[in-house]
Amino acid sequence: MKYQNGTFYRSIRHKRIALSATLLIGLLISNLLMASDENSEVPLATFDFAIAETLNAIGHPPMFLAGLKGYETYSRQSDVIPNTTNLGYRHLPNLELLAGHPPENILISPPAHTSLLPRLSEIADVKEYLLYNFSKSDDALNHWEVVEELTRQLGTLVNDSAASEQYIEKTNNHFDDLKRKLNNTDPSLLIVQLMDERHARVFGKGSVEGMVLNRLGLQNAWQGDLGQWGMTTVSATSLFSINTKMIFLETPYDPPGGQRKLLTDGQWRHLPSVREGNYKIIPTNYWSWGGLPAAQQFADSLANQLIGNEVDAQVAYSVQNHHEENADIH
Repeated sequence: MKYQNGTFYRSIRHKRIALSATLLIGLLISNLLMASDENSEVPLATFDFAIAETLNAIGHPPMFLAGLKGYETYSRQSDVIPNTTNLGYRHLPNLELLAGHPPENILISPPAHTSLLPRLSEIADVKEYLLYNFSKSDDALNHWEVVEELTRQLGTLVNDSAASEQYIEKTNNHFDDLKRKLNNTDPSLLIVQLMDERHARVFGKGSVEGMVLNRLGLQNAWQGDLGQWGMTTVSATSLFSINTKMIFLETPYDPPGGQRKLLTDGQWRHLPSVREGNYKIIPTNYWSWGGLPAAQQFADSLANQLIGNEVDAQVAYSVQNHHEENADIH
């Protein structure tokens, strides 16, 4: 009987341990499910930087981004989109990795990646978002409204329209404030990136730069043709007839000080705007076909340069008047 009692008590003890373990596991699973419900995200993959940065800005970064390392380079910031897995090169995405962890949707912006549509459609539903000059053929199209609509559509997709509307409102308020501050500046600008001693890119409608100029009430001094991507490559002679403030863009892929070096060597130093010192160099930290986040990055850099010039001019004018008044007194 003693043995039997010992067996009996051991059986009860084992059952209690098993029951406690079961309850503990059940509690952990319950907590994980609750956390998952509270932090549920729609798993998305995208190959487009404008889409990725917009999702990140409204608090729902994509699960996958093709070209993430390149985007970090353009942004001059590592981990700019946290908790996102790099899918390799933007135009050569790792489809095997994507197929192994299929998202709910794959988001692209034609014409890019349309050749991959048959393969992508086998992995997940594909959604297409047309931006800038590819959104419509209407020359009067307001690209700002197109990018706003992208933000709204993405907010709907991740079941967080409130976040997208708040972000749009915050961004518009910021741009309205910048526009007021720029009221007294010369509205005419030319946005240029020097390529070498004889060639340059000019930016306008169809790019973030062109969209920002329009939104801030500034004028693009370039009246020539632009490609469908909102930029065109021109020779130096095409710019010598334009005497306006020039903004030179220095990308992360330029050698350090590359734009300034080109401006001090060769024929670029003879540009009227350069001879008069009527120019600024802006290190770019955005993608030229991005969304509202890219627009704000460029707008902030541009406004800082333009408003700084106005402040410097006002200070110089005040100092000059002060010296003249002192000279009259003495």
